[in-house]
Amino acid sequence: MSSSSFSQIRSQALSLEKQTESLLSKYSQYQQSSSQSLESTEDESHTKQQINDILGKRTTIINKLNRISESSINESSLSTSKLQQISRHREILQDHWRAFNRITSQLTDERNRNNLLFSVQSDISYHKQQHQRRPGQAGSTEINDDPNAYILEESQRADNVNSIADRLLQGAMNTRDELINQRQFLQNAQVRIMSSLQGVPGINVLISKINTRRKRDTLILASVIAICIVLLFFV
Repeated sequence: MSSSSFSQIRSQALSLEKQTESLLSKYSQYQQSSSQSLESTEDESHTKQQINDILGKRTTIINKLNRISESSINESSLSTSKLQQISRHREILQDHWRAFNRITSQLTDERNRNNLLFSVQSDISYHKQQHQRRPGQAGSTEINDDPNAYILEESQRADNVNSIADRLLQGAMNTRDELINQRQFLQNAQVRIMSSLQGVPGINVLISKINTRRKRDTLILASVIAICIVLLFFV
């Protein structure tokens, strides 16, 4: 593939990156309404699917850029800057995947908490109504007077609460794993930067010259200050 093909495919990657940022911004706004909604809206589900599809397309595009780089190595037609561009596109894609998963996890956790609170409030309201109806209505406490039925209901509620707690715990574990992955990513980025600096011809010599000149300038300045102080004593 030619350099023009690389530019065309990269322009698609840039366009999709902008679309992803816009959709992620829109998707994050649903966190404000998640406290009032127990289920995701149709618009939210559509936005989530759009982001997922675009991220998949960007993965395919980056794979195409990688194939171009592999086919152009022997021809020496792919510059170092283009290789860096491919690496940058990959890093941005990983950042967007992390942001997307983080927002999705937060929305899920918030709705799980709301569902738990709604379930508890409903149970409290139900028992209050049954307690108020008990003195004046015969037969209204038939369910409450059955110990087995009451135990079964409480067992089902306990199972529901345990299920929600398990999902919340799983979300926390996913968040922890994501933080560990981010730390590993930063460490890998630092290693790549150091490797790139070491691979640039003459970079070590340049840094050494800069340090030598700085020491020389410091020594000259210190000498001038010392001479001025000595002269002040003799004047």
